[in-house]
Amino acid sequence: MNASAAPAPGHDPSGSAPGQDWRRFAQVHWAREPVVVPGVRPLGLGPADAHALVRAAIAAAPPRRVRLATADGWLRDPGPLLPGPGDPDPAGYAERLAREPRLAGDGWLLTVADPLSHDFALWSRVRDVLAELWRHVGQAPLPVTAELAVGDRHHSVEDAAARTDAAALTWVLDGELTVRVRPEHTGTEYALRARAGDMVHWPAGGSHLDHRPGRCTTLRLSVPARTTSALPLVADVLADLMRDLVRERPDHPDGQLTLPHPMPSAPDGRLSAPPLLAASVALLTDTLDGPGPERALLMRWAALRSAAGLDPAPPRRAAVRFTPRHRLRRAAEIVRLPREGGPTVWAANGHAWEARPAGADAVLARLRSAPRAVTVAELAHAARTSADDPELLSLLGEAYRARAVTAAPDRPERRS
Repeated sequence: MNASAAPAPGHDPSGSAPGQDWRRFAQVHWAREPVVVPGVRPLGLGPADAHALVRAAIAAAPPRRVRLATADGWLRDPGPLLPGPGDPDPAGYAERLAREPRLAGDGWLLTVADPLSHDFALWSRVRDVLAELWRHVGQAPLPVTAELAVGDRHHSVEDAAARTDAAALTWVLDGELTVRVRPEHTGTEYALRARAGDMVHWPAGGSHLDHRPGRCTTLRLSVPARTTSALPLVADVLADLMRDLVRERPDHPDGQLTLPHPMPSAPDGRLSAPPLLAASVALLTDTLDGPGPERALLMRWAALRSAAGLDPAPPRRAAVRFTPRHRLRRAAEIVRLPREGGPTVWAANGHAWEARPAGADAVLARLRSAPRAVTVAELAHAARTSADDPELLSLLGEAYRARAVTAAPDRPERRS
């Protein structure tokens, strides 16, 4: 029996030689069997970066996105056990937990969902690595989510080995990790042993258990790979459109807060759906009949495409009030998606907006081709409009807030 097809417990398919690129990975490993790949496209993140992301997430993120597990399971309220101002580095935090009486010397695991949205520089590094992979296997159409995990002597239990509808890319940033992967539709189990600098990959549909023999830091990217994986995104888009329709149209009033008791029924005893539910169905039908869903999904897709799927993106930065002499330089790829019967869509760094000015294409061409920074006045000239055109300034303002362009203020005139 082929060892790579049915590896025995402890088998470590290590892939090809260290330093292989995405092309080799795409040809040999992507969406096939679980594998450890040494040296494939490092993320440029280290333990110190991971610790900073954890601290930022704790300060800004909803509590449910930061979790701490011990040998007894997930803690409902980890409180002071989370990293704080007194933990300046990962080693100091690990040493504090090792002395923590409540842990009694047991191992632990700290996980942060969507950690990269707190640091644009680190997010863009990971986005760029993903973009390289998509050039060889095709762009992921759905949000790719990230989870940062820092742990010491922690072992997942069987109850946590739920099957997932996403393929996994797990970079080991520090320490060692063993992942037991059970692909769907087989009786095979892979034991994948990875060290710092390695990446672990397995296709969608399998279950996995993580084992950390010592201190270990990982970043895992999950790539949705099932038809049903699109449902949450589409449901969120439709829900937002339905809420907007309720606010805009008086023919969708709020229904009764409560219903009569006992519930009225037909003479034959049959019950009908409450009016509020029936009204929601009518609201959904009205929403689907309009142009809103297609437009909203196009905007969402443009944003995801500009982010290589990595979601959520860091929030937009604060706006700047442009003058004709502000100098702009393109700093990121600007995705352009034409839309039939409506304005073209621009997107960059995970954010999308409508390019309404008639000369928007000329502006984009000038930004893409300019060997140096160009002024707002020069861009206005390219678009055949004035430098104080509100639509032009709005377009450039959105590009700046999405970090698609840098902006330098007016250059003061030299006096002789």
